[in-house]
Amino acid sequence: MLRKRSLTSSSGVPTMFGVCVLWTTSGLAAPPPESTGSANSLEEIVITATKRVEAISVHDSPFAVTGFGAANLADAHVDQLSELTNLVPNVFLNSSETVQGVNNFSIRGMAVYDTIPSNTPTVGIFVDGIYVGASAASALNTFDNASVEVLRGPQGLLFGRNVTAGALLVNTSDPTDDLHISAQAAVESGLEFTESAVISGPLMKNGVLDGKIAAYRSDDQGYFTNQYDGRSFGKLGTTIVRGALLLHPGEAFRTTLRYEHGDVNGDGPASQNHGVFSPDSFNFSINNPGFTRDRWDQLIVDSREKVGFGSGEIVNVLGWRQVAESGSFDADGTPQTFFDFNTNIGQHQVSDELRYSGTFGPVTPTIGIYYYTDHLNYIENRQLAKANLTGGGKQESTTYAFFSNFDVNLPADVTLTLGARYSREKKMAMVQALSASALSPCSFTAAECSRFDFDGNHDWYAFTPKVGLQWAPDPSLNLYGYWTKGFRSGGYNLRQTNPLAPPGPYDQEVENTFEIGLKKNFFDNRFRVNTDFFVNTFTNLQRAIIQASPTLGIVQTTVNSADTQITGFEGELLAAVTQRLRVSANVGYLHNHWNRIYYNLSGAGPVTPANYDLQLPFLSPWSFGAGLDYAIPTRYGEIAVQGNFSHRDRTPSNDSNTGWLKAVNRADANLSLRGAYGLTYSVYGKNLTNQVTYGLNNPLTFTPGETIAPLNKGRIVGVEVRYRY
Repeated sequence: MLRKRSLTSSSGVPTMFGVCVLWTTSGLAAPPPESTGSANSLEEIVITATKRVEAISVHDSPFAVTGFGAANLADAHVDQLSELTNLVPNVFLNSSETVQGVNNFSIRGMAVYDTIPSNTPTVGIFVDGIYVGASAASALNTFDNASVEVLRGPQGLLFGRNVTAGALLVNTSDPTDDLHISAQAAVESGLEFTESAVISGPLMKNGVLDGKIAAYRSDDQGYFTNQYDGRSFGKLGTTIVRGALLLHPGEAFRTTLRYEHGDVNGDGPASQNHGVFSPDSFNFSINNPGFTRDRWDQLIVDSREKVGFGSGEIVNVLGWRQVAESGSFDADGTPQTFFDFNTNIGQHQVSDELRYSGTFGPVTPTIGIYYYTDHLNYIENRQLAKANLTGGGKQESTTYAFFSNFDVNLPADVTLTLGARYSREKKMAMVQALSASALSPCSFTAAECSRFDFDGNHDWYAFTPKVGLQWAPDPSLNLYGYWTKGFRSGGYNLRQTNPLAPPGPYDQEVENTFEIGLKKNFFDNRFRVNTDFFVNTFTNLQRAIIQASPTLGIVQTTVNSADTQITGFEGELLAAVTQRLRVSANVGYLHNHWNRIYYNLSGAGPVTPANYDLQLPFLSPWSFGAGLDYAIPTRYGEIAVQGNFSHRDRTPSNDSNTGWLKAVNRADANLSLRGAYGLTYSVYGKNLTNQVTYGLNNPLTFTPGETIAPLNKGRIVGVEVRYRY
């Protein structure tokens, strides 16, 4: 049975930044929490993922979800969504690094491991209710976020296509009725300087109109050293500005207008050639520093009207987003020019969702319609030792969908869930294969093609049903199980490098999922366990098959390649040991089995028995972690000691298993003094074990190495001051 719950500890101890903890914030549109249970009881998590009138708790939700609030993100010094990898089981929010800001997010072992902009993700990102349709500039900063919800498993019923692995719901803060001011300044080893400020409050009397303005700036002066010239490398500047207006002339109606602008400028990735340097070092030497340029703007209008019909609410979320991204990457990782990779991406989108949710006796329906359209333009240039190649393409897509979900309360504290979503998607694509730049109709500097050698269009239809049961005999116990389907969009490959394979269309990827879960609170809500078991079966698996090429560097062909099954489980534990001490732990396990392979995952030629021994990219068999939060009262304020350890098994980074991401053992720590006048002083460390990690690890052909891997940062130590009024 779905129940709205809001529990907090009367101790006032801030939540730990480990798994499954969320400090309830106004951004979740929930009323102020009521204190229940003992003084040592755990804080409850409130989420909006069900799209119902009232938010519900994670404990009462019939699916696997982990939530983080603004305080959690700040205390853990989580700057990017990718850093949540260390806090959630079976989640690998990897940024590719070959093109800055492009995500290769994986949940439960299903991911996209390439940077082809027209290839759709398996993990959908939703910002304030709108789907982020471009992978470019989507590895988002967590500045000014009220909450982040990590949904594990397919979310096709309420969120549509391209969420077969899961979804990330990012909610920025709302304007407030009272004056609120927050500011932050930090410096990290590297050096990197960050500053941010948020001012929110009433703009008209009687609380009719509230406003917010927020600004963020980071200046990364370069963490690495390029041995080619001995200079600092990795310089990156980021600027984000947000504004919001909240109009609520009465209790029944409210509309929120949000605008965001972002700019990122700096060096390209730090590419390490594993034939020259050890993969256990941060050493590299490249003659092309490359560059990164991202620019985006978005506008969101969220309107809500409470109605008497079913004591419900009508919601409309209208969104517009525009992205321009260009970059250059030394893809050979050497002081010579064997392979320089340059991209230019432009995308704009418009979406609108209109839905109703209410309650009629034992039945709670959520019904809606959805529209989405976007235009994508992609130009690519490759500067090789003996050739200069250019190509690209354009794609337009339009999606219409209708969805409905009914939760029916049955006798014996059982809730039946019946739901379905029907979608139609149309894509039109024009593609020009890579060819000699002097002869190509595509211009990288002009970011356009005068003609194309491929022109096609296709329609896809998807039906996403869900059937679930939930049993909650008392507030401390929640047992659930469900079956559902998910779809990943079919499409076209705008990076056509294989002249023998047309760029598409390739078909939809279809997923069937069975999941059962248990959520239990013990000892007057002082000890909490969440666990789930699942079987995900994928047919028409979409893969971008990678082959090294002596003339093109790398060839990527997107095909429907196989049917596969991923089974696994997840467990999360949180305990209030004392009024001042919180501990957490999490564990995840994944296993992949190939049911059928009908395209050679290693490249050309027939399928061989060796294909069935390959592992899925970004599927780490085991991931686990533990954390603690201890608060010490002093005459100068409260001292908070926090620590977190996480492990992730090694995993391949492509289908052919020619590149691997090694096992990672990471430790983070934070020491804070929450003093007077709303000031918090912190000293913190990230990746204290100084683990060398990479974004991707791809094969090469005409360089001294076998693989190339863009480096992520190692150990970071920082100091920070935060102010809140």
